[in-house]
Formats: sequence, C-alpha cells, structure tokens
Amino acid sequence: MNELSRRYARALYAVSPDGEGLRATAGALMEDAALWEALRSPAIQSWEKARVLERLPQLDGHTLLRQFYRLLAEKGRMALLPDILKAYEDLELAGRGAVRCRMTCARVPGEAEQEKLKKALCRLHHKADVVFDIQVDPALLGGFILELEGVTYDKSVRGALSGLSRQLEERRMA
Repeated sequence: MNELSRRYARALYAVSPDGEGLRATAGALMEDAALWEALRSPAIQSWEKARVLERLPQLDGHTLLRQFYRLLAEKGRMALLPDILKAYEDLELAGRGAVRCRMTCARVPGEAEQEKLKKALCRLHHKADVVFDIQVDPALLGGFILELEGVTYDKSVRGALSGLSRQLEERRMA
C-alpha cells in the first residue's frame, strides 16, 4: 500500500466515517468486471467515467462517495481503490484501538492458537484487538511470521534454519 492511498483514505475518513457505505459502494464498483475495467482504463476519458458514475444506482444516497469516485476517475487513480479501502479499514481499526497483523504461516492456526497469539500481541503492543490477515506459505515448513506496526516476529522453521546457517557461517569466517 502506498502513501497516496493512505492520504486518500485519511481524507475520506475525516469527512465521512461511513465505512459500511464505502465497502458496499466500492464492492459494487469492483465486483462488476466490465465496469471496473472501464473505470480503471486510461483509454476512457474522465468525463465519460464521471457520466457512468452519475448513473450508477449503487451510488444513490452516497453523494460524498460518488464525488470521491469521480475525483479518483478524474485523476486517473481509480486503480488505487482497493488499497484506499484497506487503508480506510486500518483507520477504523486504529479508532477502535485495534491493529491489523499480517500472519504468514505454513498452515492456518486454529481458533485457540489465534486467540492466544492475539492476547500476547495486544499485551505487547498495547492494543484492544488484533485482526489477522492470514496467508499460507508452505515454504515456511512450520511456524509463522507476524508483521504489525513495523515489527516482524519470525517464528518459522525456515527462519530458524536461516538463522542457524548464518551463525555457522559467521563462526566459520572467524
């Protein structure tokens, strides 16, 4: 996620903390493959995109969001919408005292394991809640890697083997 996406999300959050409306309307735009492709296409003029956005019934009652989408289309930045949505959700989490944690693991941990990790991370980072984005990577061989708030916890078998290899190499060089 880039800084521009975060800036758009902060601006939108400041004027409209309506996360449900954003998720619903952004989902409607992105789920229709032909519409989404047209809105992101540099071959289609921004005024044409604005006309399409004005006619979409999914945006009825969401005047501010309609204007926001028109701005993105006008600036040629509609492709940033998924990242803006994620940054907006991060702002909502922060407002609740929560944080997003990317977990990469060899297998998806059970609910009890996730709760145990969640409690430990809440205590370590002084947060009310932790939301996991789980990705499975069998190359880790076992364990997990956690990334949140710029901190990485590598408790994977691959990470341990890599560390051991580094130590052995350092001793050999000494």
